[in-house]
Amino acid sequence: MNSVGILSIAGGVSLFIAATGVFFDGLALYGADRLLRSRKEAWIPDGVLPPVLMIKPVRGLDHGARENYISFINQRYPKFRVIFTVDSPDDPAVALIRELEALHPEKVSLAIVAERSGANKKMNKVAAVARDVTDPFILLNDSDIRVGPDYLREIVLPILSEPDVGAVTCLQRGTPEGGFSSRLAAMLLNTEMIPQALVAYVLMPLTYLYGPTMLFRGEAIRAIGGFDVMKDYLADDYHLGRLIHEKGYRIVLSPTLIDAQVRDEPLSEIFSHEIRWGRTYSSLKPLGYGLSFFLRPFLFVLLSIVLGILSAHPAVAMGALGLYVLHVALISYLNRQFLDRPMTHRDAGVWLMREIVSTVAYFGSFGRRIMWRGHRYRILPGGALKPLDLPASPGESLSGLPRH
Repeated sequence: MNSVGILSIAGGVSLFIAATGVFFDGLALYGADRLLRSRKEAWIPDGVLPPVLMIKPVRGLDHGARENYISFINQRYPKFRVIFTVDSPDDPAVALIRELEALHPEKVSLAIVAERSGANKKMNKVAAVARDVTDPFILLNDSDIRVGPDYLREIVLPILSEPDVGAVTCLQRGTPEGGFSSRLAAMLLNTEMIPQALVAYVLMPLTYLYGPTMLFRGEAIRAIGGFDVMKDYLADDYHLGRLIHEKGYRIVLSPTLIDAQVRDEPLSEIFSHEIRWGRTYSSLKPLGYGLSFFLRPFLFVLLSIVLGILSAHPAVAMGALGLYVLHVALISYLNRQFLDRPMTHRDAGVWLMREIVSTVAYFGSFGRRIMWRGHRYRILPGGALKPLDLPASPGESLSGLPRH
């Protein structure tokens, strides 16, 4: 076989792989429709709704922090408490939390937790706050997200109506609040992570959670040994879901979307986040992450175009171009109809940069060293974290914990 024949076969293979990636775009659309149809419209009277303990670990003052926090305090839900937990009284968020505590003493409290018994500082704080609670439902959510006033009522519905549900989680969409880099980071969420999550939702039962929102049945958390079991793991959302699933509980993906307010930051920071996410995922599911390379149409479309031209088969090049137009159209439709984040012609440059960043980050994600909140770690087999520049300092101290 001559070189032209080899190039023709390679071009055909590349075209087939690109088509496979576009097929999964369609599967993501099906997943979005299925998720929306799962929404429960039943109205539960206030007197029947159970109390919920909301734990919100905080470090630093996120962009739009006041609006984010208030969106959780102003829930149309009868009985809930919000415990903000920080690891130092000098944290910049403390003043704002104290102010909100004074305005809403019946709902808001602050817990200052200094605990160094595990590598995951977030779960150290959560575990210290939740260790002795007996609330029937515990909600963990991130400090940099914003929600609607019915968020709590909506995500509680599945866990109330089905006793085998141990946890409920939500997808996070990006809301840019700046210029190019803000739109780029938001697009990475909306056009890559959410479609992948929707494909997984269609193909397999949910055995993990999405960290920005995790609502737990209290008995399920106690059955796995509490949050203390997560203090040395980076991907606590993945492992919490896995352990709860192994105990026989189901995990439900709520159709409620939460908003991540994305501000401008250097491209190097965006790339660093992508590398950390990729290395986390590849450490948990190395085979699945490796195969995800074949579900990224961009690189294979480019390859098909080049090989089609070199092998004098313009049909291959034109087919690849048509597939890519279809890919962009499907993802744009998903963003407009499901996420309410429509894309316009002004996003063309952002889209191209997103493709480049995603491709480079994928190839850079096959490692085990990460940088997380200014500290270096190694991800050990199984997902545990080993600090590379933090001295061990066992012990803990708590102040400001509310009485139960």
